[in-house]
Amino acid sequence: MLQSMHCDGHQLSLTELLHYRHYRTLGTGKKYRVPARGRGGNQLSKTKGRGMEFDEVRHYQSGDDIRAIDWRVTARTGHTHTKLYREEKERPIFFFVDVSPSMYFGSRLLFKSVQAAHIAAAQAWQAAYRGDRVAGLVFNQHQHFEVKPMGRDKGVLRFVHQLVQAHQHGGQSDSHSGTTELFNTNLQRLRHLVKTGAQVVLISDFHHLAESSLRDLRAISQHNAVRAVIVQDPMELQLPEVSATRVQAVDDDFVREFWLGDKRTNALYAQQAGDWLQTRKDLLKQARISSCEIDASLPLSAQWAELSR
Repeated sequence: MLQSMHCDGHQLSLTELLHYRHYRTLGTGKKYRVPARGRGGNQLSKTKGRGMEFDEVRHYQSGDDIRAIDWRVTARTGHTHTKLYREEKERPIFFFVDVSPSMYFGSRLLFKSVQAAHIAAAQAWQAAYRGDRVAGLVFNQHQHFEVKPMGRDKGVLRFVHQLVQAHQHGGQSDSHSGTTELFNTNLQRLRHLVKTGAQVVLISDFHHLAESSLRDLRAISQHNAVRAVIVQDPMELQLPEVSATRVQAVDDDFVREFWLGDKRTNALYAQQAGDWLQTRKDLLKQARISSCEIDASLPLSAQWAELSR
């Protein structure tokens, strides 16, 4: 399966992200015509006028274009009515991609960090195909990478190069990595980057999401369409079913021993993991952000319906 995805599951290469260009029409439900250079995209602006998309009918006013008169409504009502159109306008889509240390984990197919990059690349290719401009903020524990909005394939190529670069330099834990402060700092950066009316896709395991994150999340969602993609690994939700085995878990200076295969341990773990996932989803909901879950142990193509809801 990994061979068909052009990846090894834990490292990230440009080849595997370019592969998602072939999926740019997957789940769209229709074929989009790529706008010519300098033309608008497929989103609708809030400015009414003569454009490509019909908006509403209203009473004729002095100065209206007589070519826009709706003769059927005029004949039915006895009063002159004119058609208004909503101009098509390209809409930037911002990707917020977390490749901090907690994302460098995978028990089966992919690291969560690799799956996050696949999600971002696949949706970026789709956005470019629709005619939207692609932008992004990608961060690891050491640095962040900003990609300004740019249309067509050129914008996606710039973005996926930054995904690969951020992934290559991330993952190694240190005393400053994987903190709520790191997560919130990059949310603040995103808040200043995103302009009103944009689409925003947040891709992370949200392990460091906290109530202190809500102020920036609410500010971002107030004037933009925001969605969160929670990347999960099955082992984070449920321990494997194995015969009783004593194991040791080590995280920096923290060491803990426990039994795998113990029913009480497994049940408690599943309950706490489920509660923790629900807490993250509730925090996102408080910020008026919808969310979906993507499994790192399954190929993205098998979960496309979750992203398309």
